[in-house]
Amino acid sequence: MCKRSLFSSTVIASGVLASIALSDQALGQNITLEEIVVTAQRREQDLQSVPVPVSAFSVEQLENRQISQGQDLERYVPSLKMTNNITQPTNLSPSMRGSLQQDASLAVAESPFGIYVDDVYVGRLNGNNTRLADVERIEVLRGPQGTLYGRNTLAGALKFISKTPGDEMWLDASVGYGNYESYDASVSSGGPLSDALSGSVALQFNGHEGYGTNLATGKNIGEEKNWAGRMKLRYTGGENFDAIVHVSYADSQNDSNVMVNASTPTARNAQYTTNSLVPSFGGFYDNNHPDKDYSGGGRLNIPNQPRGDTEQLIASLIMSYDFNQATLKSVTAFVGTEDYFATDFSGFGGILAGFQTDSDQWTQELQLQGTGFDDKLNYILGAFYLNERSTQDMSWYFFAPTSRSVYDTGTDSYSVFGQADYALTDQLTVTGGLRWTRDQKDWDLDIDYFFAPIPSGNIVDAITENSWTPKLGLDYAVETSGNIDSMLLYTSAAKGFKAGGFNGINIFNTQVAESNYSAETNWTYEVGVKTEMFGNRFRLNANYFHNRISDMTLNAQVLVDGNLTFPVQNAGSATIQGIEIEANAVLFEGFTAFTTVTLLDGEFRDLDPTSAPANSLTAFGVNAQTPQTADYAFAVGFDYTHDFDLGGNAAAFKLGADIYYTDDFITSATNEVVSSAYDRINAYAELEYNEQWAARFSVTNLEDDELFATGSRGLGGFIARPPQTYKFTLKYAM
Repeated sequence: MCKRSLFSSTVIASGVLASIALSDQALGQNITLEEIVVTAQRREQDLQSVPVPVSAFSVEQLENRQISQGQDLERYVPSLKMTNNITQPTNLSPSMRGSLQQDASLAVAESPFGIYVDDVYVGRLNGNNTRLADVERIEVLRGPQGTLYGRNTLAGALKFISKTPGDEMWLDASVGYGNYESYDASVSSGGPLSDALSGSVALQFNGHEGYGTNLATGKNIGEEKNWAGRMKLRYTGGENFDAIVHVSYADSQNDSNVMVNASTPTARNAQYTTNSLVPSFGGFYDNNHPDKDYSGGGRLNIPNQPRGDTEQLIASLIMSYDFNQATLKSVTAFVGTEDYFATDFSGFGGILAGFQTDSDQWTQELQLQGTGFDDKLNYILGAFYLNERSTQDMSWYFFAPTSRSVYDTGTDSYSVFGQADYALTDQLTVTGGLRWTRDQKDWDLDIDYFFAPIPSGNIVDAITENSWTPKLGLDYAVETSGNIDSMLLYTSAAKGFKAGGFNGINIFNTQVAESNYSAETNWTYEVGVKTEMFGNRFRLNANYFHNRISDMTLNAQVLVDGNLTFPVQNAGSATIQGIEIEANAVLFEGFTAFTTVTLLDGEFRDLDPTSAPANSLTAFGVNAQTPQTADYAFAVGFDYTHDFDLGGNAAAFKLGADIYYTDDFITSATNEVVSSAYDRINAYAELEYNEQWAARFSVTNLEDDELFATGSRGLGGFIARPPQTYKFTLKYAM
């Protein structure tokens, strides 16, 4: 399907939704879409008044879309990819609008967008596949956000917002069980403890047996066991003072990512697709490991049964004081991450690695928000500081103990930022912002090789980067009449920044370790429209962006002196542009339909001749394409609720389904692998009783497709996407 056809189909589909919403049946009913309140600009606003592309999900939407972890968001957020890398399920390779980070398990990796948990910036990508516990809302902002948020908001910001206790009491509990012996149980409760104090606590447990078998041991492989807890204590005793203590902890234990050994017999030395892979051991989810232990020189054990364990502690104190015309806010936070995995990259026991990562991060943010000039002016001024110290210990086994490297790395990041919008008229508003960032990083690597004649070594390095990143925007609230209830037109130009760093993977020599890479920047130009029509029964948010990336950082897999190396490179410059569409409509009472669409076009403007994409024509006979930029992707679905009386009590039957489809795309800088196009169909049915009890049956991957996601032909192992899963859940709310 070409982009023009898809765009035409999208316009037609949106028109169909709009026409049905305008039908006599819909117009005769008092039904509207719910108002969505977001804090995208660090203050509460109606989504339709925010001149930024934002995808927002309420608790009900998260449940209906079966978004249970961070990875699930890629199905419903335009231009977002959250794909597995080849380490463990808790580590995802994030990508947005073509800006990406693939080695998410490294302590030197930098995310292309900011990840926040209750206003706390989380820098490490280890554990970024968050299992969602006690989440009230998720917001995903697209485009550079540095004049509003902390560091590395090159392509946007991902915000997880949990419930905050107040005057109202709540209790939510659920328990579920499904195939592959999957289970989950959660409880969340909160409310007032006294006139000045309120609190909440939440716990969640989930897991499943594996999807495959270790052919050497006969044991199940791919098991996960996760649990998470959160506690909040809120003080509101002062007339204008509010303070929240927040502590959360998560522990995920798993069998790492199960790597299936596979080959490409039809494309041995050329570019290949994941659909062309042929498993080597007969079963799609089979995995073979010799029944013995390996060790990196006896210093870091690598078990034959891959495993992973990620623990993360987040603690914060958030205080605010309201001066009537302005509010001063302080966010003091600690994030501690311990991440271990030992895995088999080959799928047959030949190439193994063990990683141990320990990271401590402290951040301090100050914000001053206020209004002026009869509320025509809204502003935020802020200062942000981050201190992070990390240690990573890696052992490698390439058919024999190969090497062990240990490095310590630290980051001190300082920034000041501000943004203001001023209403020139009742309809026209201008926005301006500016950010200054200074990043200081150091790195100390010790590496030992276990074979002659490669000498062991020590490498010490440091970098300092400064950047100014501005933003300028204009939005216009159109005077509406008739069937148009509201319409906001907006345009903006903003610069984004992602810090540079060091090359953490060094297996056979120190050549890669001796080089670092510099910051990636971009200029994003955007125009968009947000509108509601037909008595707020139809909502359409659409935008076009033009993204000019400089010093694009890409992970490569290249041969140096006959050995595989995995450098991060400033590959060159790229232009990525696209159209993003989100539409919702109430078609008739109880029935809501939605669609999201992404159209992307990416091309390199110039390339470093030594970079991996510059060599794609020589290596694989193809011209280089930008990674993680599928030409198109879309999701279409519906939710239906039918209320009825059951034994004198209120009851409701709920039904919903959606389909997600993505075109094929290049997975990485080398252009060696094409992730084949695929779709996913999910569905659910629920019976609710007395607005307190509910029983739900849900299923993912309704077609039960067996597909590969990613992997490495050079290493031999590939990750399979999950098979069909289904679950029965019982819920209680008070």
